[in-house]
Amino acid sequence: MRFPAGASDQELASLCETRERWAQHAQHPCAWVADMSLVRSMPPTQRKLFADHLKRFEFHDITYNRGSAIVVTNAMIKGLLTAVFWLAPPKFPNQAFDDFDKGMAWAKSQLQKSGVQRLPTE
Repeated sequence: MRFPAGASDQELASLCETRERWAQHAQHPCAWVADMSLVRSMPPTQRKLFADHLKRFEFHDITYNRGSAIVVTNAMIKGLLTAVFWLAPPKFPNQAFDDFDKGMAWAKSQLQKSGVQRLPTE
């Protein structure tokens, strides 16, 4: 999941709604790579919007999420991510990375550790 640079509130809301619709049908172990490397700012409205999304998504995350790798290359965004996770503490393994490939490798390893045999491709 790649977050675009300069996303509007509506674009972020649409991304969250798409994930929530997907979760209604995806009843299987998964891992995420959330690439936020292009994000340079996240206003308070978006931090709250995403924190609310994580709360709505929580059942799926607790049940099926084997790990979320978050790719962040900007110190300010790392701080904002901490703020979002303070508002909605994750109940799944997560780790921040400064490189997409490292995050993908970690996410795949989380799936393997949980017994998933068929790993996803990008």
